[in-house]
Amino acid sequence: MLFSIPEAGWWTIAIAATAFFMLGIRALPAGLDIPDDVRAEWAGRSGRGKRAFYVRTPLFAAVVLATSLLRPGPSSPLLFLFSVAFAAIPIAIFPVRGRMLRAYLAQRERPDSEKKPDRPAMAWIAAVVSVAILAAVLALMSSPYGSLT
Repeated sequence: MLFSIPEAGWWTIAIAATAFFMLGIRALPAGLDIPDDVRAEWAGRSGRGKRAFYVRTPLFAAVVLATSLLRPGPSSPLLFLFSVAFAAIPIAIFPVRGRMLRAYLAQRERPDSEKKPDRPAMAWIAAVVSVAILAAVLALMSSPYGSLT
């Protein structure tokens, strides 16, 4: 059932997952209480960063997706895994974005202190992405593409 979608449909899903990733990452600060000085600094330096993000992400995705063309056989399983991974990242970050912002602001206030990541946020992100990928691999293994014969 999962892979009854035609291969062209999986390409569309993979492209949509890339767009979801890009829009999701850019929308993460929306709704957060960001101090005006930080917002102004981000606006001042983000022009080049935005361009790099909007160029490098599709380029990276194109390289990853192009590898599916090099493999013999259908590319649906690789496109499925790619879509799950790209969609899971903004979904994993969204619930802990406030914690990440607070950690960033605390490090900004004390630039001479040791920079350390917010461990609960990092553990959450790693757990959500790992569960998503594990579920995708299990779904793939239960499909005809997962058999070794």
